[in-house]
Amino acid sequence: MHSASVLSCLCLSLGLGLSLASPQLNLPTPQPEVFYNGYTPNVATTPAQLRADRDRDQRYGPPYSDQGRAGNIDDGLDDFRYGQTDDERMRIGYAYPSPPVNFSDSPFSGNRFSNHNYGPISSTTDRSLGNDPNLNQRYSDVPYSPQGERNFNPNDQYNYNNNPNVEFVGINNRNRFENPFLPNQDRFNLNQGYLERQRYQQDRRYQQELEKLRILLVESDQKGSLECTANVAAQWNFETNVNDFTQTEALNAQQRYVEFQRITAEQSKRINKDLIFDRRLYRQLMLQSEVGPNALPLDVLDRYNRLLNEMLFLYNNAGICAYQQPFQCDLHYIPQLKDIMAKSRDWDELQHTWVEYHRKAGRGMRDSYEQLIDVMQEVAYVNNVTNGGEYWYLGYESGNFRQDMDIVWEQIRPLYEALHAYVRRKLRDYYGPDRINRIAPIPSHILGNMYGQSWSNVLDILIPYPGRKLIDVTPRMVEQGYTPQLMFQLAEEFFTSINMSAVGPEFYRNSIFEQPLDRRVLCEPSAWDFCNRHDFRVKICTGINQRSLISVHHEMAHIQYFLQYRHLPKIFRNGANPAFHQAVGDAIGLSVSTPRHLQTLGLLQRSLDESSYDINYLFTMAIDKVAFLPFALSLDNWRYDVFSGNANKRTMNCHYWNLREKYSGIKPPVLRSEKDFDAGAKYHIPANIPYIKYFFSTVLQFQIYRGLCRESGQYVPGDPRKPLHQCDIYRQPAAGNLLKTLMSKGASQPWQEVLEETLREGRLDGTALREYFAPLEEWLRQENLRTNEYVGWNYDGDYCKRSIETAGLQIFGGYYNGGTRPGSSSHIYPLIFLTFSYISLRIF
Repeated sequence: MHSASVLSCLCLSLGLGLSLASPQLNLPTPQPEVFYNGYTPNVATTPAQLRADRDRDQRYGPPYSDQGRAGNIDDGLDDFRYGQTDDERMRIGYAYPSPPVNFSDSPFSGNRFSNHNYGPISSTTDRSLGNDPNLNQRYSDVPYSPQGERNFNPNDQYNYNNNPNVEFVGINNRNRFENPFLPNQDRFNLNQGYLERQRYQQDRRYQQELEKLRILLVESDQKGSLECTANVAAQWNFETNVNDFTQTEALNAQQRYVEFQRITAEQSKRINKDLIFDRRLYRQLMLQSEVGPNALPLDVLDRYNRLLNEMLFLYNNAGICAYQQPFQCDLHYIPQLKDIMAKSRDWDELQHTWVEYHRKAGRGMRDSYEQLIDVMQEVAYVNNVTNGGEYWYLGYESGNFRQDMDIVWEQIRPLYEALHAYVRRKLRDYYGPDRINRIAPIPSHILGNMYGQSWSNVLDILIPYPGRKLIDVTPRMVEQGYTPQLMFQLAEEFFTSINMSAVGPEFYRNSIFEQPLDRRVLCEPSAWDFCNRHDFRVKICTGINQRSLISVHHEMAHIQYFLQYRHLPKIFRNGANPAFHQAVGDAIGLSVSTPRHLQTLGLLQRSLDESSYDINYLFTMAIDKVAFLPFALSLDNWRYDVFSGNANKRTMNCHYWNLREKYSGIKPPVLRSEKDFDAGAKYHIPANIPYIKYFFSTVLQFQIYRGLCRESGQYVPGDPRKPLHQCDIYRQPAAGNLLKTLMSKGASQPWQEVLEETLREGRLDGTALREYFAPLEEWLRQENLRTNEYVGWNYDGDYCKRSIETAGLQIFGGYYNGGTRPGSSSHIYPLIFLTFSYISLRIF
């Protein structure tokens, strides 16, 4: 039968699908909204444009938070409710039952489940498809013989051997995505050739059915926007008035919204996307089809949620005894242990705190995490992805994302190694060469943070010029009578000065800037999008200090992002990838924190042109931002390895420390074994929240900042009068216009295209960060030469063993953490005594 005839029969037989939609989707149509100040030329204002609003958002709490990676405010509280973007929330999953829905009558439906063009699942995967024709038909576009074997027809357009868009490779080196800059070659590829596309597009019946599909998406998006608004409102009510009633209402709204999304995604999956040649429509449908763990069968989804709850219970209840105080055993990470790690300078107390907390928080959840690894394979399987590792990086639309991030890290590594060498010397001078080897990795417990992810808390030991005070405008802010309202008005004026939108009176009327006296409020800074194109809010308990001033500008940047992409279909109202929102907010923070901007505000009286102030300023930034990068990269590369099977579950703790040593030059304070599970002491591991977005956003913020500074002429490469770290884009409309262009694209294009069209850089680039810290890097180079410091680190012995018995032989042999070579007797006897003391305490 002629293909056009087949298509017309298919379309006619499926054209009745609109009348059979699930009752849950039959919600009232929203009315056009009146926009407040902040109009942009692209904002939809007509009823027809408003009906084009689509929703992929499953936000049930503040989507964008100044918590960020938790290094600045809190190491453990940036959970799924604070600081996560929408597609990450899909990875959490909720065990809410979904009624069976029949979408077989939807336009373009078929038996295909072509969610992504990843190519065939390799025979090396845990679940072989070759013996199950039902699974094969569901999860592959390859036809099967009655015996369940692959039937490769050389003329078949879906034959992977002939399809130029699919590379048939093994599980570990599959390229899931092709070049995103070629037409129809982004994350959501189209299989059809040009002639076939042209034949279909000229068919009148095809165009009619395509229009029905557009109408279906419009209707479901309208209903999704209403559900989203109701859900976000319930979460707002809970977080701004914490009590049992608002908590119950928030949970109910969350359940209803998750259920709606499951239904919508299931409907989208059953549409034959191979017959959709409109690139933008195809992307909308594919984004709407992504459901993460919610695609699991209900019994597996329930198991997934129970595993997370079990691990989070252990994490939240991990308490230890105080150092040398065995009867004070109620110390938890927040606030006591975090405070000890930040302020104590007692080596033994820090080691005791580190060891005991990792034992209590991590070791008990290892079995549950090993089960979670298996469930993540199921999550990848039902989302048509090769393995859990590939699924973990799915939101970044790159077939070689891990390798891409390693390339970016190699660009930054020389700066980090120079910083690492200087910090190691200063710590060795403080604690003594008998405890810190001059060429070895740094023990992680003395860096001022439980995880060694930020070194800001030991600035008193590390600061290059102790006699030069750091800039702190807090006293001036208090003296000049700053208020939270005034700080937000200054932030709004910052954006209007660069030709961006004002926020309007509704923002000030509905937001919360201070802790109310009459009720409990969850004060974590967060920006909220109520999914209706005009209601945007901020929740923050603002302090009158320099840190809050920067945080206020950061949150206002999220509001600007909401304003700039509100004209888009709802499915595209998000950052270009999970890291963009955070990166934009942090880029604005770089400008606001410059001495030049603080002088403009009248908070700094004199110019600080001395290089010593510059070095102190850059160093303070580096021990937070640069020091953080290898931690973030190693944490999620470790998860990629265990989820993809590249790392064995039996050796995953040792693999974790191998990566920490490789990327960070950090080692544990005592030798670890495979009975430990040290990664589990970091909140994002038991909560199963991706962490790579913090690596990405930290690098991207400098890339965006450099683009804005170049566009405004405030940074000229090679001109010492206009270095990047002194750039302030305040009152620079050219920078604002560029930022508006970047924001207004939302998630409508792959992030590579967004960067290419705005910054003329089609990939993540670490050179911008190097340019920002160039004066500090040169100072570090000269300082390390002056002191003849070894740059880099050498592997100085195993940091992790399979068993405690062999671990004990290594750790207490006198060299680990020592400045002497193996065989030195200076530490043997007391350490052996400590070994038996520790074991006896564990036994009794």
